[in-house]
Amino acid sequence: MVTIVFALTNSIIRYYFSEYDVIEEGYLGKAVFLPEYLGYGGALFLITLIAVVWYVIIDWNEESNKLVIEM
Repeated sequence: MVTIVFALTNSIIRYYFSEYDVIEEGYLGKAVFLPEYLGYGGALFLITLIAVVWYVIIDWNEESNKLVIEM
């Protein structure tokens, strides 16, 4: 079921993106190739840093539940 929904929504979104020139007009922002700006070492360092910070926040939140929204 998930595959069917994904295939249908992907087709619909691609149709509308091409119909309204979403990518060509830059509505989604500019594509950035990190090694072009930071080099491969800098890009790997940045991605690793983001992953480590994310892990630290998630680990802290599992203990404290400060970032949980009550429903």
